[in-house]
Amino acid sequence: MLRVEHPTDVTAGTKDIIGVVEELLERAGEAGVRPDCVGVGAAGFVDASTGSVTFSPNLAYDDPHIAEAVRSRCNLPVLVDNDANAAAWGERAFGAARGSDDVAFLTLGTGLGSGFIAGGRLVRGHTGAGAEFGHLVVDPDGPECPCGLRGCIEQFASGGAIGRMGRDAARGEPASIMVRLAGSAEDVRGEHVALAAGEGDEAARSVLQRAGRFLGIGLSNVANLFDPEVIVLGGSATRAGEPYLGAARDQLARMTSAQRRRPVRLELTRLGDDGGLVGAAALALDEAS
Repeated sequence: MLRVEHPTDVTAGTKDIIGVVEELLERAGEAGVRPDCVGVGAAGFVDASTGSVTFSPNLAYDDPHIAEAVRSRCNLPVLVDNDANAAAWGERAFGAARGSDDVAFLTLGTGLGSGFIAGGRLVRGHTGAGAEFGHLVVDPDGPECPCGLRGCIEQFASGGAIGRMGRDAARGEPASIMVRLAGSAEDVRGEHVALAAGEGDEAARSVLQRAGRFLGIGLSNVANLFDPEVIVLGGSATRAGEPYLGAARDQLARMTSAQRRRPVRLELTRLGDDGGLVGAAALALDEAS
């Protein structure tokens, strides 16, 4: 598989995409490969019918009309969809949800992205802004979210939330292993919380367990809204391990049991960070065929 990776310019997302596509096409030509189409997974709300980003809280696109911009440079059919939608499709096609027509995919990193497949079709909504589960409000007085609301579930259950709660905990526990690893309470990030928990730091374990419980609440809401056959979790926060994931599984089991729901199958991604790449390519091929 040909692969190109560039650092992300958070102020010029479309320019970055074009650069990667052009380099890939050049390498493909050198290898004697003729691409049929281009698939792009973009962060934010995406109108898949036009391939345009309508809103992105964490990344700026210098030209929101991504499909048109890429098509003008490569003269190939271009499909653009939300990156979590693409990853959900990738897991269904080749990963942990292979063969399932009812799938929920949550990617837990700085934020909380999501993609849903119901009856074998992606849930996009009327304008492409559907299935944004990370911005379900669970506390209207909670922390501010980059989306413009307060108390979104991603502010309690994501890797970014783990980092924020870790900093809060470290300020009250200056002897915490988190502080030693990060250098100061203000520099604590999610990875420091996970490492400290692995060394037995109780404050760090408490942070992960709290985030995990919120994740479990979110998963129960997913079950109530979509009744998926399988929920797949991906993203860097899943590397925090059992204090986080175990708390999420336990909370989900308690809530589904209370409702006398069937147990929901919970899986970790099998495609890792490549889920969005694989899914975007599969979506583009499906659209072109």
